[in-house]
Amino acid sequence: MTFLTGIAGGSGGGKTTLADLIQKHLDHWGLKCFILSTDNCYRDLSPLTTSERDDLCFNPEKNYDHPSLLDFEKLVDYARKLKEGESFEVPKYDFKIHGYGSERIYVPPSLDVAIVEGIYALYSGSEVKRDLVSLYDFSIFVTTDPLIAQCRRILRDYEERGRTPSHIVRQLVSTVIPMQRQYIGPTELNAKDVVNWRADETKNPEEVKMELLRIARQKAAFIYERATGTQLLPDLNPDEVDIKGLG
Repeated sequence: MTFLTGIAGGSGGGKTTLADLIQKHLDHWGLKCFILSTDNCYRDLSPLTTSERDDLCFNPEKNYDHPSLLDFEKLVDYARKLKEGESFEVPKYDFKIHGYGSERIYVPPSLDVAIVEGIYALYSGSEVKRDLVSLYDFSIFVTTDPLIAQCRRILRDYEERGRTPSHIVRQLVSTVIPMQRQYIGPTELNAKDVVNWRADETKNPEEVKMELLRIARQKAAFIYERATGTQLLPDLNPDEVDIKGLG
């Protein structure tokens, strides 16, 4: 059986960075690790018109940060396959078309550790109940300063998804922040560990990097010890690690 870990948190909170750094440590220590993003479980919205998809950004009852747009049946199926060590392919969600193209993500068999990462990785609402969180051997909820998280979200949507500043701010106010308060934040109660991924980004980037590496190493060591029943562990060389957004 694969040691399955769930990592959740608000948009822009640092959960993806934490998952990536944990994987880097586990790879360094000789374990086979894979990260599944819950982004690849969104419902296919490509049949909608551009105007209809844009409207979803601002609809408080059905939007991209609302649990209704995530296919939890698919997510639980993927998580079970990961835990059972199966090999399978995951269609990759394309945010440019808000649907699935031809690209596939290959999941190798017999993993030592798998990580399910995303805003609803620890969700237990009526759509899924405890079916998802009960699969995890370990779970982490990532918290961070809301202002920092919002700034990261703004940069991501502007640089990677081509959104205008006015669109981004309106979406934050209309749906992103309300969904964080109503649905995502409460999933912290389903976590076995809470990480304050708060980095003082006014500091020298190298200082921030070392702090994030320290936190990730601690969590990776915990996972390693429980997945293998043994301890080690040599440190990563910080010079060989790139962290998105620093530098």
